[in-house]
Amino acid sequence: MSIWEVKGSIAEQYWNQGRADFPVYDMHGHMGSHNKIFFAHCEADKMVKHLQRCGVKRLVFSHHHALFDPGFANQRVFEIARQYPDFLRMYVGVNPNYPDIIRRDLALYEKWLPTVIGFKFLSAYHGRKISDEAYRPVFEFAQEHALPILFHTWGGDACASPDMFMEKAAKYPRILFFLGHSMRPDWQGCRRVHQACPDNVYFELTSIPGCNRLIEELVDAVGSQRILFGTDLPWFDEYQAIGGVVSAKISDQDKRNILYQNVEKLNIKGF
Repeated sequence: MSIWEVKGSIAEQYWNQGRADFPVYDMHGHMGSHNKIFFAHCEADKMVKHLQRCGVKRLVFSHHHALFDPGFANQRVFEIARQYPDFLRMYVGVNPNYPDIIRRDLALYEKWLPTVIGFKFLSAYHGRKISDEAYRPVFEFAQEHALPILFHTWGGDACASPDMFMEKAAKYPRILFFLGHSMRPDWQGCRRVHQACPDNVYFELTSIPGCNRLIEELVDAVGSQRILFGTDLPWFDEYQAIGGVVSAKISDQDKRNILYQNVEKLNIKGF
């Protein structure tokens, strides 16, 4: 019997109804166009409609333009996100190559509450290791206010290695470290970070649900209680990603942990 044929299971419910009977929280999204690809829905109105269709209660995103264009301010991202308070929350996009912009955004942060919940680092794209001094003001601010930081990670990434995360997570124990893409496919690196820093490091799923058995491998490496659901929307689709989780050969409790319960337990300010 296929997993989605088990009566009363989350998989059966999602295949038959197109949504679960619980909220889904997507902790890794983006917004805005990109010069390398066409997106069917990359602006707020279309994205929110898509979330509603999929049964996603909330998307936390950073804006492509704010991450790469110093002229596109995070203030503009706030103005967009605040129009959809029931569905959207934002990460402040951090580009370490512009320290004046970082200082400005930290000064504005509290004015953006509750729309803002934390920060997004894209260190490999910006060419700065997370150990770079340019990130220090953000780490200190996030530590003071107990905020999340979503990091771009990948196996072999010299800008965001397991050793760097172990050092930073130990130094800043009040920060919630969200490791985007879960250092795929470096599951041993995930194990090392999890074992060294079990209390404030979480592993986010983007790009993993589309590949057979990877969710099971990650659950085996770090446990479902430390995994967060995310899609990189609009790069990946909510239906594909949710389908990957509900189809995985893990328990329904594991699926609930990943899709919503872990986030709810974090009690993120403004979320």
